[in-house]
Amino acid sequence: MIQVFQAEWCPFSAQVRERLNELDLPFVALPVPVAREERTVMEERTGTRAIPAVILEDGTVLAGDASEIIAQLDERFPEPPGAEQHREALAEHPLGRIIG
Repeated sequence: MIQVFQAEWCPFSAQVRERLNELDLPFVALPVPVAREERTVMEERTGTRAIPAVILEDGTVLAGDASEIIAQLDERFPEPPGAEQHREALAEHPLGRIIG
């Protein structure tokens, strides 16, 4: 299963989680400590302490800013028919103003 090192307070993590939902990809969200210096487990697994970071099922690590991660997801996974419905639902939700 795809793993996402992330934090609920991070808008970039929310953008990546939303794209994974749009792509209909199951994932597990792994919370990280607020303090970067405490993210040693994350760094050991991903090579970075910056969030978000994604580990695909084949072991590929996607890291960088959210737009880079999303672009890499888009290169690897086709958008399913229901993706637009996810975007519409988010646009109608107050959270959509934060991560949209």
